Amino acid sequence: MVASVRPSIWSIMETAIERVHTGIPGLDHVLEGGFPKGARVLLAGGAGCGKTICCGQYLYKGATKFGEPGVYVSTEEPPSEFKANMLRFGWDFKKLENEKKIGMVDAVYQRVESELTEQESLQSILYNLRSKLSEVKILCEQLGATRLVVDSLPGFGFRVTDLNTLREIFLEVGLLLKDVGCTTIMTTEIVEGSGLISRYGIEEFLATGVMVLSLVRQSSPIRKLFVRKMRGTSHSLNDYAFAIGTDGIVIKG
Repeated sequence: MVASVRPSIWSIMETAIERVHTGIPGLDHVLEGGFPKGARVLLAGGAGCGKTICCGQYLYKGATKFGEPGVYVSTEEPPSEFKANMLRFGWDFKKLENEKKIGMVDAVYQRVESELTEQESLQSILYNLRSKLSEVKILCEQLGATRLVVDSLPGFGFRVTDLNTLREIFLEVGLLLKDVGCTTIMTTEIVEGSGLISRYGIEEFLATGVMVLSLVRQSSPIRKLFVRKMRGTSHSLNDYAFAIGTDGIVIKG
């Protein structure tokens, strides 16, 4: 009598995981169908690697192709600049904002305020941060958002040099991300020569997934994507070349 083969608990869990399409051609295949629903994905890379484009594509395709509203939180540049830059790909975020399919939160003020009041207490920093995060939560609820982008995570800790304070700041952000339950991309910058995969070396602890973008300077520069981890996903540890064209990012082969 041949014994029946029972699937392992891990295979059952993996097949049961609901996936969220990334909107980036080729990336869903790498990730077994997309990001795990509710994932918090840290997108790391140096300047000019394509992090913001990846975020814009994720939100735009989600709203226009998959019917999933999203919210963009900017700590690096005013949302008006983001919207203007995304028009080069034909992604009209202003139109989506008017249609209540996309929401924008301007958190750039956090950077300015921190610069002006460098000596303010941790309690004051956290009070202002919680106020801004509350704005994010309310907007997500109003739109019924299922996608969220935080660009960038280190922007919330601008000019903060104390590591314990940074941990408190990122803890507050992490609590918000868990609370809203969106499938989230949060960006961080890799400082060349630091040996870290994030600016402060602590951002990755908020994440259930980490993807690294790089620009390899050879005879002709090559952009690469590496999935360092993605909870609940069997993925290759290979680098994937990608291109940025008129339609955004495309993963090659």
